[in-house]
Amino acid sequence: MRYLCKSILLAVHTILLVGSVCCSTDVHNTDDKYALIHVSAHDEQSLHLIKQLQLNDFKYDLDFWKSPSSISDKADIMVKRGKSERMLRQILSFANVTVSMSVPDVEKLIMRNEGTTSKSHLGFGSLSKWLHDDPILDSEPDLDLTKVGALKKAKYPFGDYASYADMVKYMRTIEFYYPRIAKIVRIGATHEGKPIEGLKIGARSSHKKRAVWVDGNIHAREWASSHTALYFINQLVSEYGKDAQITNYVDTLDFYIVPCLNPDGYEYTRTSPIPTVRLWRKNRSPELCRPSLWGGEKCCRGVDLNRNFRFHWAERGSSYEPCSNIYHGEEVFSEPETRAVRNFLATPEMKDRVDAFVTLHSYAQLWIYPYSHEEQNYPEDIGELRKTARKAINRLSRVYGTNYRMGTGADTLSPAAGGSDDWAKSALNVKYVYLIELRPQMELSNGFILHKKELIPTAVETFEGFREVVDAVLTLNNSTSSIGLSSGSNTSRKTISDLQMRKQQYRMRLLASQAAGSTTRSTTTLKTSTTSVSTTSEATSPSKTSRHFDRFTADLNSSTRARPTPPMAPPIMSPSTEFSTTTTEEEDVTGVIRSSSIASRATTYGFFTATKPSAFLDPECRDMRYSCGFWLKNNKQVCEEQQSFMRAQCAYTCKFCTSFIKRH
Repeated sequence: MRYLCKSILLAVHTILLVGSVCCSTDVHNTDDKYALIHVSAHDEQSLHLIKQLQLNDFKYDLDFWKSPSSISDKADIMVKRGKSERMLRQILSFANVTVSMSVPDVEKLIMRNEGTTSKSHLGFGSLSKWLHDDPILDSEPDLDLTKVGALKKAKYPFGDYASYADMVKYMRTIEFYYPRIAKIVRIGATHEGKPIEGLKIGARSSHKKRAVWVDGNIHAREWASSHTALYFINQLVSEYGKDAQITNYVDTLDFYIVPCLNPDGYEYTRTSPIPTVRLWRKNRSPELCRPSLWGGEKCCRGVDLNRNFRFHWAERGSSYEPCSNIYHGEEVFSEPETRAVRNFLATPEMKDRVDAFVTLHSYAQLWIYPYSHEEQNYPEDIGELRKTARKAINRLSRVYGTNYRMGTGADTLSPAAGGSDDWAKSALNVKYVYLIELRPQMELSNGFILHKKELIPTAVETFEGFREVVDAVLTLNNSTSSIGLSSGSNTSRKTISDLQMRKQQYRMRLLASQAAGSTTRSTTTLKTSTTSVSTTSEATSPSKTSRHFDRFTADLNSSTRARPTPPMAPPIMSPSTEFSTTTTEEEDVTGVIRSSSIASRATTYGFFTATKPSAFLDPECRDMRYSCGFWLKNNKQVCEEQQSFMRAQCAYTCKFCTSFIKRH
């Protein structure tokens, strides 16, 4: 099967590249329309092929709107109609990938959902004529302005798309008329010199208050995200003094809301409904040139800003090619937009103040928490992040019945390193960090092209979920009000028990030891009994330091971060078992090196309980070791076969082996 996957990739290289030449020379047969297709893999090889296509999107002129996270999970790919689409369908069909048409004409969808006769709001110019062929979709937007708080003088066209200049004018007008609670903050400027501005919302106070950060539109094409962030601003300001809860928010906390982190890219996407322009993802950094496969150079511009932060930068889910949609930049923080966020949050005014970091994206209806660079990697306080996320999506769903899922980006979508949310959790130690993927659902066809009718409902429901995060921040600070928060101190503010924290720290140290000792490993003997688990190993490690491992980094001075290896499934626990780890590397035809682990890795286990753990029977317990879930998923008999092991290693996880323990 491995060779089959290689042959398929080779066919993709040969046929698609040859097809691109044919299409470029056959001017009369060129079709300028773009389609959005759903693709779904049915085995590991076809899933790998789809992911390789995404990493090499620049070679095949593909635009991945959504990548697959697992077998049978759909990916959304925009492709040019005609020969490119036909050849791609043939290759994917040969590779056991199901292909279905989602949107036959993306530009028509853009004009229908976002087109306007007003040139002041949407910069399509003479191309802004509506396609009046649908009596429902072509009707005027349902402007339910009863959900939008009224502000004096400050007006924004909620329920419609507007320019970046309109956003800035709206925020500056709020500052002028509401100076007691609103102040413009300029965090930096773009490549093209546009100011990156946001609004600080908070009642004046004699002490430094805790802070909440919200941003949107870091990806240029995700228009609904900036609209939602502006709605947050509107509600916090308009309801101050009217709604008791929001008044308490503004009196107690400072909100820093930057609706558009990528003004250059956003304005570029507004210049034309042509899909390659409207669906532009990156910023507008200067062109970089690379040698072309056909001789000469190919020059492209733009960096994916959400791959440019200092967290496992350039490891997974990004590309070194400037022409790729997921190009991570020449170096970490290479872009003025990402440096602006970093520098602003590192200022004395902001340092150690932020308790919540919320970044708005679209689409998929997901509430994502760290970490997204690797599957099954989580921060120490994952239990609290999950609890708050669950409350948020439940509260959100009560507004319109919209269903959200939660998880890490790696577990729900696909691994991607260098994201702002993971950086905020790791580098800034922000407590509540969430990346929110707004409407529509992954199963729906519109993707980024959200109809204007859905803008206000999307903002309203998201704000309700956001309020749950703010409530969690208030609870966090109220529970530790005696710790001198007025001075902005970052004194440890824990809401979980010491025992739970020790178990979580144990897991972090375990991952760190595996990463440090991965260079050389040898035979390891594991012995188990009903009352103890002992492990002996022969392995050389660069150091035996006991540094607390809570930032997923092996070298604090490095621009990239070493990726820890998740615990592997346990071996069959006989009285004496030997196993070794062998890793092989092989390079496929795309030049991507893939590592495969042939056996389990050496692991040191550190705690044990000889009694039936109450955590097994507690439905509200916090998972302390997520590898237990992995083991149970891959071996349904692990509870019976490895009684001692599961009691020793999974005593602080939820639901695993519950029925078995009840019987015994």
